[in-house]
Amino acid sequence: MKEIAFVIKIGLILSLMVGWILPADATNLKTIQQLLETKDCHSSLWKYCNLEGANLQGLDLSNTNLSGANLKQANLREASLKYANLSGADLRQANLENTNLLRANLNKAKLSEANLTQSSLLEVNLTLANLSYANLEKAKLLGARLWGTNLSQANLTNASLRGTNLQYANLENSNLSFADVNSLLFRDATQFTDLSNANLQGANLKGVHLETVILQGAVMPDGSIHE
Repeated sequence: MKEIAFVIKIGLILSLMVGWILPADATNLKTIQQLLETKDCHSSLWKYCNLEGANLQGLDLSNTNLSGANLKQANLREASLKYANLSGADLRQANLENTNLLRANLNKAKLSEANLTQSSLLEVNLTLANLSYANLEKAKLLGARLWGTNLSQANLTNASLRGTNLQYANLENSNLSFADVNSLLFRDATQFTDLSNANLQGANLKGVHLETVILQGAVMPDGSIHE
């Protein structure tokens, strides 16, 4: 175990020297080392996990506890965050391109302007999360929970949302062109989902019931504008 910790420490120091890791403060390097060793870096009343701007690209962070952590503008490209606890975490403007977030908990997480291009969000919990202006192009959200999620102005071009829970979600002015939104929990929703002014051109709405969906000004799959 000491040998592994030593290797991690040397690797992080070398990364810092060549500019791969850009810590927000002097404790950032130590925080990353702690995260890799313990799988825990959460914020609470007694401590604050600051990983703002950190480069965590390609790291295996599965099953880690990052609840409430500051990961703003962090680089998590191609990292594994399977089953991770990111509830309440700040991931604004973070790079999560091609990241694996299988069954991760992102309840109430801040993801506005985050890059989630081609990310795997299978069965992820995004309840009440903020993804406004986020880039989710070609993202896989099969079976994801998006109850009350803010996706206004988000880019969901070619995204797969089959089987997701979109009840009470806000997708106002979002881009869903050519997306697969054949959602079982969307069509049976008892609460309204806001798709006003959204772009649904080319989207797959086969079998979807739209009775509880606000579509004012939305561009429909055939290119027409819903009044």
